[in-house]
Amino acid sequence: MELFEQIERVRSEEKTKHVSVFCSFLQIYNEKVFDLLNPSSVGGLTALRKTSAAFEKDMQGLRIRWTKKDQFVVENLYVFECQSHEEAIKLFKFGSQNKILAAHNLNEFSSRSHSIFSLTIETQDIKMQHNVTVSRLQLVDLAGSEKQSLTGTTGLHAKESIDINKSLLVLRKVITALTEAKGSGNDPSFIPYRESKLTQLLKQSLGGNSYTLMMACLSPSDKYLEENLSTLNYAARASLISNLPTKNIDPQMVQLNETKKKMKDIEGELRAANDHI
Repeated sequence: MELFEQIERVRSEEKTKHVSVFCSFLQIYNEKVFDLLNPSSVGGLTALRKTSAAFEKDMQGLRIRWTKKDQFVVENLYVFECQSHEEAIKLFKFGSQNKILAAHNLNEFSSRSHSIFSLTIETQDIKMQHNVTVSRLQLVDLAGSEKQSLTGTTGLHAKESIDINKSLLVLRKVITALTEAKGSGNDPSFIPYRESKLTQLLKQSLGGNSYTLMMACLSPSDKYLEENLSTLNYAARASLISNLPTKNIDPQMVQLNETKKKMKDIEGELRAANDHI
């Protein structure tokens, strides 16, 4: 809500700027990406999951593509423009209802996928339409690490648990590699982002131009002491990642603005020289 209030303030006070907000929502299920805001995509996945024993071969996920801007993007993902926080919340609730859940011994509504809800804010200078600043807020819900001996999952649910644990293991590897690279001063380009769909899509959040906040969920029962310690170690390692975010401005626009500033300075000097003639 506060975000949209700030946007409205910018719109009213700075008439030369146009601000747009876009939302998207996806889930990563069994190492495939699905659009939570696309009813046909979600409905098809749910139907296959219930009726087909070989559904994993039949289901089609969205393709992830590497761009020249040094980031991974999801092709054909639904993106909606939001005019208010009510619209954004409505989309979030709609997508949340489409997430794949299942019951096991520890959780009646266990999430079987990771999900990422993205809010993208684009600020455009009306006088210079190519001057666009892009900011992004991502809310990531990670499925919990699972021990089959505790959850009692079998068949399809056991396969889901294996894929969840694999992606979380890769995430741990990425976090470890980032902290070790920054601590030793080594080249951080050899980070295993490509080993998982999750780490590909979290590349900018983990080691990119961003601030990241991780919230770890623990059990109050001493029965799960080992799991709690593992989670705390995971979070402690992530807290060691240190980024230095800067404003996202197109490098060409930065160069153009610098050139215009130099031209303006030269014009001022010429004008001052003419005044003394």
